[in-house]
Amino acid sequence: MKVRTDILRLAKELHTWVGITAGILLFICFFAGGLSMFQHDLSKWATPPQQSLSAIQSNQYNALVAQVQQQYPEAHKSFRINLNSKEFHYAPMQWKAVDEHGQDDHDFDTNQNTMLATLKSNGELHVEQENLSKLGWLIEQLHETAGIPGTIGHHTIGVYVMGVVSVLYFLALMTGLIVLLPTLVKDYFAIRKGKNKKRFWLDAHNVVGITSLPFHILISVTVIIFAFHDLFYDAIGQLVSKGKPMFERPPAVRVADPAPELDVEKILARIQQQAQGYEVASISFNNLDQPAKASARASLYSPDQMLRGDHFDVMSFNPYQDQPYSTNNLNTHSSAMDKVIKSMFSLHFGNYGGDITRWLYVVLGIGGAFLFYSGNILWIESRIKRQKNPNLPAPQQRKDVRLIANLTVGTCLGCVLAIFSSMFIGRWAYVFYPELLSINALFMYSYYIIFLLCIVYVFIVGAAKALPKILLIIAIVLFLLPITSIFALCIPNIGLWASSSSLWWIDIFAIIFALAFLRFFQQAQMRMRHAEAGSIWSDQQI
Repeated sequence: MKVRTDILRLAKELHTWVGITAGILLFICFFAGGLSMFQHDLSKWATPPQQSLSAIQSNQYNALVAQVQQQYPEAHKSFRINLNSKEFHYAPMQWKAVDEHGQDDHDFDTNQNTMLATLKSNGELHVEQENLSKLGWLIEQLHETAGIPGTIGHHTIGVYVMGVVSVLYFLALMTGLIVLLPTLVKDYFAIRKGKNKKRFWLDAHNVVGITSLPFHILISVTVIIFAFHDLFYDAIGQLVSKGKPMFERPPAVRVADPAPELDVEKILARIQQQAQGYEVASISFNNLDQPAKASARASLYSPDQMLRGDHFDVMSFNPYQDQPYSTNNLNTHSSAMDKVIKSMFSLHFGNYGGDITRWLYVVLGIGGAFLFYSGNILWIESRIKRQKNPNLPAPQQRKDVRLIANLTVGTCLGCVLAIFSSMFIGRWAYVFYPELLSINALFMYSYYIIFLLCIVYVFIVGAAKALPKILLIIAIVLFLLPITSIFALCIPNIGLWASSSSLWWIDIFAIIFALAFLRFFQQAQMRMRHAEAGSIWSDQQI
């Protein structure tokens, strides 16, 4: 396909500079996003044994709730029950020790102390107060915000920043497609090795970009919608609803006076009757001390449906009402417009089709991270001054090229090392500090400290020397994760814990990733030794 030369030149310039501007933040979001497909499994993997209480039978929930409310008055207002929830896997019942803002565990709260409850085999109540491990939630926050802290309104600053970045991201996708159109057929699957590293990085960048183009378009558009949906709703409200609220509150439900006693098992039966094909994962109850304002939020899962949340659909109702529960939020009962909106969430989260889709999104997420990393490397390779005459002094590289090289290696590999190091540190924390009160604070501070130290280190020693060393450290940390599990099995009394049988795959994949990064280390070490003097990738720079 022929494209006018001036259009091709403009598209290439836009693709280059937009990609460089957004690439590093997108790398963090995509790498963390790939891991976040199994964020709840990672949280469970990082959960100490004392934070995971035994399950109970479905006919024991009323007895559990009654005993908890008898001994803990704060549970009369709000609590959550867990049946088979990946997110709230810790115990059959949980609530906050001090509940000021309602039952909401969707926060990375370093000081949060949650009450967990179950029943022993003899029917006695067992309660623990814990600061719940939320490693997966930290990874999810990195995916949403690229690690940019702070909030504006009910959104983090990072969400708005990534909304703007996604506009640039979409522009980079379109301009990249225009640039590649003239040679698309010839160069699509061509990855040419050799001395010309620029050609290798260009070929690899093009293959990954074109293969996953529909996925990237989907992600960029949905992120823009997620970040600025309030503005979109306000604009539509002004045009269509003339300033009136687009979403009216449903009419208040009738509740008998006095309100009936809360019957959790009856509520479960009613949900299963009305939401056939869905599995009840958890139910959160709020404002139970005010029956007319009480609410329940049931999280439901079905692998055959488009879901609104990352792993659930929602049914909301008053737990004291006699009327049938509203099923309008479920995909099986949604309107055409609701199905479109729900599909935007579902396609972004990859929550349809079960674990096969999730693994596909892991591959696409990590592939996306490579796309942005390779784009920066390609920009660097295109601007490296090479030594054409060995009799002349080695060339001095431009400052902007050195800056981008250091920033790319420091932030991208720093993010990878910081995430895996946080996983490792969290497993050993209770060995060296059994009285640790906030494992979430440890996860958060260890991530940011290691991430920033990597960036500082790369700027001090240069990208060439830092690259192989950081790759080697990443490989070592990854190898230490399964070794930790082996230690836990061999020496169970030192405070370590082994992965459960359903989560051994995390240790196995840690070994696979470790071998990959070990190979990357060997390649980086070899390149540093054989690079021309004065090159960005040589340890002999001017």
